[in-house]
Amino acid sequence: MAAQAGNWAVSAERLIKRYPNGHLALEGVDLQIRRGEVFGLLGQNGAGKTTLLKILCGLLQPCRGRLRILDMEAKNGFHHIKRCLGVVSQDINLDQPLTVLGNLQRHCSYFSIPRRQASARIAEWLHILQLEHAAHQSIHQLSGGNKRKVMIARAFITEPQLLILDEPTNALDPSVRSVVWDRICAFADQGGTVLLSTHHFQEAEHLCGRVELIHQGRLQTLDSAESLESRFHALTANEAA
Repeated sequence: MAAQAGNWAVSAERLIKRYPNGHLALEGVDLQIRRGEVFGLLGQNGAGKTTLLKILCGLLQPCRGRLRILDMEAKNGFHHIKRCLGVVSQDINLDQPLTVLGNLQRHCSYFSIPRRQASARIAEWLHILQLEHAAHQSIHQLSGGNKRKVMIARAFITEPQLLILDEPTNALDPSVRSVVWDRICAFADQGGTVLLSTHHFQEAEHLCGRVELIHQGRLQTLDSAESLESRFHALTANEAA
């Protein structure tokens, strides 16, 4: 933690989250993500990963701890922070009655992106993700993979400072997955920061400079250089034993 505060896109200290039913989801989580970094987060179901991501997106409040995102204190409200985020959640949270184009236009409008600029960005991402043919289809008409593509486009078109991606390439075919990987790398090369949650070890090894495991509400560092899968299973097995 010797780096200056301005070097961190995310700085969380001793985050604790206990739900009303008594379940302790996060047990004093410390997390620092540098600006321009692609940071990987692995975790089994029930490990606390979803809780942590929801806190970082402003959808949940921790019971204790301090959180700064992009040099802004989370406790002062997430309004300004959210305008700097691009989020792909695990759940599909698109406006079902609207078309693909309508969803992306509404999102750009919410972020006050000028109409001409929004149109150019939308057209670019429809092309990148091979969605041009589906632009005027309602969301409920789309396959799972195409819904995921719309969510990815929605996250990128606002040109955020921080991307929070929860299983972004689920249901994508390999060629589109490769395109998304390239775009994530390009985003980081241009100074953007990425928090990537994934179950695909190859994806984490390919994209992430650092990877941490969340298990039983705590974070542990994993070396990204060699066999994340074997280290992941060893640590989770050891702690479960």
